[in-house]
Order: sequence, then C-alpha cells, then structure tokens
Amino acid sequence: MSVATDIGTASRSQGADEARLWASLASARDAGSFCQAWLALQCARTRGVSAGLILLEGTGGAFAPAAGWPAGPQEHPHLRKVAEATLANGQVVVEGDADDPDTMGIGYPIAADGRVMGAVLLAVTGLTSPQMQLLLRELHWGVGWIHSLVWQHRSAGDEGRTEAATAAMDVLAAMQEHDTLAEAELALCNAATITLDADRVSLGLVQGDRVKLSAMSHGAWFRKRSDVAEALEAAMDEAMDQDMLLSVPLVREGDPILLQQDRLLALAGKGAVASVPMTDRGLPVGVLTIERAVDAEPFDARDLLLAETIAALVAPGIALRRREERWIGGRVRRHGMDGARALFGPRRPLAKALGIGALLLLLILFVPFAQFQVRADAELEGQVQRAASAPFSGFIARSQARAGDVVRAGQVLATLDDRDLIVDRARALGEVQQFDRRYREALAKHERADMSLAGAQLRQAEASLRLIEYKLARTRIVAPLSGVLVSGDLSQKVGTPVEEGDVLFEVAPLGSFRVVLNVAEEDVNYLRPGQQGRFAPTGLAGETVPFTVRRITSVTANVDGENVFRVEAELAGDRRAVLRPGMEGVAKVKIDRRSNAWIWTRGLREWLRLFFWKWLP
Repeated sequence: MSVATDIGTASRSQGADEARLWASLASARDAGSFCQAWLALQCARTRGVSAGLILLEGTGGAFAPAAGWPAGPQEHPHLRKVAEATLANGQVVVEGDADDPDTMGIGYPIAADGRVMGAVLLAVTGLTSPQMQLLLRELHWGVGWIHSLVWQHRSAGDEGRTEAATAAMDVLAAMQEHDTLAEAELALCNAATITLDADRVSLGLVQGDRVKLSAMSHGAWFRKRSDVAEALEAAMDEAMDQDMLLSVPLVREGDPILLQQDRLLALAGKGAVASVPMTDRGLPVGVLTIERAVDAEPFDARDLLLAETIAALVAPGIALRRREERWIGGRVRRHGMDGARALFGPRRPLAKALGIGALLLLLILFVPFAQFQVRADAELEGQVQRAASAPFSGFIARSQARAGDVVRAGQVLATLDDRDLIVDRARALGEVQQFDRRYREALAKHERADMSLAGAQLRQAEASLRLIEYKLARTRIVAPLSGVLVSGDLSQKVGTPVEEGDVLFEVAPLGSFRVVLNVAEEDVNYLRPGQQGRFAPTGLAGETVPFTVRRITSVTANVDGENVFRVEAELAGDRRAVLRPGMEGVAKVKIDRRSNAWIWTRGLREWLRLFFWKWLP
C-alpha cells in the first residue's frame, strides 16, 4: 500500500512541476526567460537528458548562449563540438562523447529562410535507438516555439511583424494542445479563422505530386468529392506549383497565375481568397487557404504576413504528426503504447482481463502442444482367412452355421445333397462286380484278348467308384480352422445348386486381427511404420483399441470419389475377445505435437500451395 502511495505522490509531484514550467513559459516577458522556461520544460519532459543549451545569433552575427539547463555555470566541451558541427552544416548532429561512451550529444539547428539562426544542444545518457528516435521527434516538435522567438528577433523594430509572430504563436499553441493529426489540423483551422478574421480556413496536405484537402474550419467532416472541395484542392495545387503565396484581390506585386483562385472565389461566393504554401526544411508539407466573406475587408500586407508566419510555425508540427500517423512508425507505436499503459498501469481491469485472455488464446493457437493426428476410416479383418469351398457341383442339403458364428476346426458347416451320389455309387459298384466276373471268366478260359478288355473295363469302373466314394466323403463342408465365420450364410439357399470351387464360407482365427486404414492421399505422407494410434469400432460404443502401423502399401482405391491408400496396422490391448472381423469404425494415428493454428489451417495451406504451384509460372 505504501509503494502505491509513493508512486501516486511522485506522479502528482511530477505533474505539479510540469504545470509550473508551462506557467513559466506562458508568462515569459523577454527572450531570455522564454528560452530558459522552454529548455527547462523540454529537458524535464525528455528521458535521459543530463544537460541542455540554447545558442542564438546575436546582433553582431556571433552565437551566444540564450539559456542553459540545469541553471548555473557549467562546462560542456562535448556539446561545444556538437554545436560547431550543427551550426556549420545546418543539419541535426548526433555524436558520442569520447570520454563517456554512454553519453550522446544532440544538436538541432534553428533555421529561418535557409539560414541557421541558432541551435538547441542536449546531452543524453543511457538511451536506446528507439528512445533516441522518439527524443528527436519531440525535439523537432518543440523547436517550433524557438522558431517563433526567431521570428520576433528578426522583426525587432517592426511592429507589424512582432504582432504577427505573437498571433502565430497563439495558433501554434492551440494546435499543439492535441496529439493526433486530425485533431491538430482542425484546431489549426479553427484558430487561424479567428486570428485572420476569416470566413473559412482550409488545410491541404501534400500526397505525392498533388495536394489533398485534409481539414476545414468549423467542421470535423466534409464531402471530399464536392465541387467546393475540388476547387479548394485545385487552388492549393496552383499555389504549391508556383511555390508562392497567391491572393485575390492581388496584394503583392508580380504576375502569378490565379486561374484556380478566381474559380474558387466565384464558386464559393467569397470576397477574398489567399493560398499560403507550407514547407518544412525546404520540403513541401501542405497549403493553407484562407477565405473571407464578400462583406469583409480584403486581405492586406499585414494579413498575408500573419498567414505566412502561421504557416512557417505550424509546418514542422504538421510534418511531425504526419510521420507519427504512419502505420509502423506512428499509429502502431502509439496504439501499442496505449495498450501497454492499459495492461500494466494501475487501472483498466477490463483491459487487463482482455489482455490475459488474448495471451491465453495466442498460447493455445501458436504453442505446439496439441497432438496432431491423421484420421481415416478403418475396417477390422483377420490376419489369416481360410475359405471353405464346394468340392464338387451339387445341391445344398443342410446349413449348420452362418457368418458370425464361432466354430472349431473340423466342425460341419453345411452338407451337400448325396442322394444322387448314393445311386451312382450303387451303379458303379454293380459295374465293378460285372466287369470282375467277365475278367475271371476270360482268365479261366485263357482268352487273353477278352481278359485284357475285361481288365481295362474293371479298372475304369473301380476308378469311377472311388471318385463317387470320394465325393460322398466330402459332402460335409467343415471348418478348415478354429475361429469365427467371416462370411457365408446358406440357411436361405438350401436346395440351390453350387458349382465346384464356389466359396461357401470364410473363417478367420479369433484374436488374430489387423486394422486396415483407408488413408487420404494428402495425409499418407505423414504416416510411418511403427507409429501408434487408436481404433474406435462403431460397435464398441465409444471404446478404442490401440494399434501400431506396420505396413503402408502403394495400393490405391477410389472410395466415395476420393483416392485412398491402404495402410495395415496390428492391434494391441486386451479387447480382442469382443472384436470381430468386418467391424468398421474410425482410426486416428498420432504423428507429433503441433500448434492448433497449424492443425486447423493445414487443409487451407495445402490447397493454397497446390493452387499457386499450378498457376504461378
């Protein structure tokens, strides 16, 4: 509790100090106090600053310190080198200190009309590269206040310029109260309307080689495809192309092209219009277009000077906000910082709960702890299957078993009709006796020819008799081994004929099964012999039986319009007693651990990969 109290006290103290510094800046009466208040505020708001200095050009052309932070005499030899480089080339300088590697010197030039009028110097310690970039952006934004002071310095003795700089500072202050680009643009237009006594002020920003209307005073929304918006953009393009201030009625001498200004004046029904280009370090930023009503006074030289002053002061701030509004460098960073404050700050419990939920969702989606499995339709069949076939052509007399029965080796499964065979046996037996008697008579008479003929006929009759007796012995169809009948049901076929070799029954031994998986062709690449899986037969009410993949064949079949591969697996476990060949169900083979996002999008990714491979050159 005490820690939270200390943090809150420190936060209130920091806020009070910052408010005091802002009050000092607003109440500054001369250039020295203004620079000192600005530098103190800038250093207090910037992390890692150990010293600061402002150099401004004096009356003799020499540069002298205008303010220093912390207060009091200090020696900064490193900042002296940075100041010389900054004033010499007029560019931002970031240079390390040879005596202290953790300290960096930053020099930011203060320029007006292409001439360096001074510099802001900071010594920072312990900043990372992203923090350094953020510091430079904030410094670029804050130097606009010093620019206003430069304008006042240049206009010393000129009452009109001094009043213009003061009024422009008010517009700049109104714009800088807002963080986002859209809010700052609207605040600029509204403040400029009051300061310039205008009927409407519009702001256009440079996009590519054209100026696009971005904001209008007294309205957060406008129709971008209206005639007035198109006329405003055309007038802004005209001023940007000529890189000069354009006004109607003409105030300054010259021969500019004013076609689009006249068109805007006629279309909008205004009395006067002026378009002022805005530049930042020589680069075009946008155009400020000011319009006055018909019954108002036209623009004079003082009004145009004030408009130019406002454009010069606000251009750096608008350019900085545009860079911050970029997705990577601006919006993403800003929204990321807002989210971080909501997640790790002292309040916003709903944001913290949503953040925890999002973190858990990311973990569930992308951490590879889900079991990836290949699913396939499967069927149970015996590892060994024997057939009981018809030994000869005949008719079914009786059926003693059907598919699904458990049988023993030698058990009678069915009986063929033997009545015709019994008649044939009696006839064949009579023929054997008859030929045997003839043979004996020929043998007794020593008639060698008759004896040979009768002997041949006797042997033929005996062969026919043996064949009939063989068939009689096989009229009973018996089980070739102990097991379960996989197929065969002759109970409805008694009396029907069968041909020799017809398969009447199929027997598979109990406890010796294998699972046959019909694996889709896009999944077969994930399977390897030795992988484990489970088989869920439809008839076991949700129970599963483990198995091990043994063989992946190259035999394919078309099942329901889909090509599948035959994969054989060996069953394990203690559920074999209740299993029967022919059972169907679903089998799943364990592959490895993958993320849920990978598993759920696998089909889509494979389809896209094949699609692009097919159509890309």
